[in-house]
Amino acid sequence: MRRFVYIFFVLLFCSSLSFGQAAKKLTPDELEKALEKRGGVFFLDVRDPAEIQKLGSIPGYVNIPLGQLESRLKEVPKDKPVITACSHGVRAAKAAALLEKNGFKVLGACGLEEWKEKGKKVVYPEAEKKKS
Repeated sequence: MRRFVYIFFVLLFCSSLSFGQAAKKLTPDELEKALEKRGGVFFLDVRDPAEIQKLGSIPGYVNIPLGQLESRLKEVPKDKPVITACSHGVRAAKAAALLEKNGFKVLGACGLEEWKEKGKKVVYPEAEKKKS
């Protein structure tokens, strides 16, 4: 029994070293407050472009789909804190972990469905193209 407890704690300790801490899940209010510092935050939407076109995103977003993020890390600035987003926050949390692993400062991850439910502002790529 003692050996089992020892192995359990060794595995627990090693897993905490491997995975680090999960990014903070931002509420819509926390996200809104962070975005008020517009020049100081990089807002990364990791959904596929078709999802953003259908569901919208936050003004000022940059889109790099999660599946492409690792190969496109040079497009993410290291001099600004990053907020990652997707629909419900799962992919955003994965993106945040990848960014942290590569030395980026991540403020948190969020799900934009909750943002929309609160009636916060959303933009759609097609509407942005028509303005140009």
